[in-house]
Amino acid sequence: MTRTMTLPAPDEVALSPETTATACLDVDLEARILSCDAMARRFLELHPRYCRRDEAERLHIDPAAAFDAALWIASRQVAPDSTVLLPEVPASNGPVQINVLPFQPERVRIVVFWHNPDATFVSEQIPSLTARERAVLELAAAGLRRDRIGHQLNISLPTVDLHCRNLRRKLSALTMSEAVAVAARRNILSI
Repeated sequence: MTRTMTLPAPDEVALSPETTATACLDVDLEARILSCDAMARRFLELHPRYCRRDEAERLHIDPAAAFDAALWIASRQVAPDSTVLLPEVPASNGPVQINVLPFQPERVRIVVFWHNPDATFVSEQIPSLTARERAVLELAAAGLRRDRIGHQLNISLPTVDLHCRNLRRKLSALTMSEAVAVAARRNILSI
């Protein structure tokens, strides 16, 4: 079950898919940033209020109580859960949605969907995929299981797993379903 909380936002703006970017960060239970992708770095550069720097970089989202609760819920040992934080009204050039997802013990994945008018930066962040990775991705998007992908491409199951791991890493996804969704959103898929 996913919990949804509404965050306060200052002003309304019309958003289009062409200018909405996705940033992925991994944080610990104290919101220290452990890793992040290029879009997350760009988001933090453009929005310094979301990053507190003391002895380490920390992600800061208001209201802090809602964000702390979401971190705790996602990092529970038993029955961790996702939380979607939504602004009451999307802010111009700010987060549209923040997903707080269970990831690993003591580690939470934050996915920030934000309004980024800098479309050239978004297009530059499309990862380069090998021909084999692209083939695996397209077959996964078509709904084939790992064993069927291996059979179609005449490669072993461990090789399919290797390509899937690389795709998940390059697309900042936890699962292949999420990788397919990210690739579709970024217009990487040809199907």
